[in-house]
Amino acid sequence: MSDVRCPGCGIPRDIGDNYCRRCGRQITVNLPEVRPSSLPAEVRTIPPSLIGSVAVLALGTGLEWAARRLASGAAKSAARAAGRALLSRGTTSNQQVDNNAAARIVEEVLYIRQVRIQQ
Repeated sequence: MSDVRCPGCGIPRDIGDNYCRRCGRQITVNLPEVRPSSLPAEVRTIPPSLIGSVAVLALGTGLEWAARRLASGAAKSAARAAGRALLSRGTTSNQQVDNNAAARIVEEVLYIRQVRIQQ
């Protein structure tokens, strides 16, 4: 490749030229693709210890999620049962209370925030 010439006009050119300096023709060099015939193929596998660790972690996370889910459901149902017991105990002790009193109970939470603006 010491004698590289323009395919259009035939004048010598540098290897780094993309265009001919005389005629302006675009110079493309199609080099053959060189591949080694025997690439060292390295097959990588996931170590069994890593697979076991991920499995244990996933199982533990799933069990923790299930335990929390069951605990929150049990706590909610226990709170509802306690609320019903209080409502039923309050209406049985006082027979003159209207039967619809339990339906008219309104719970409110009031948040008070004090903001001081300094000028």
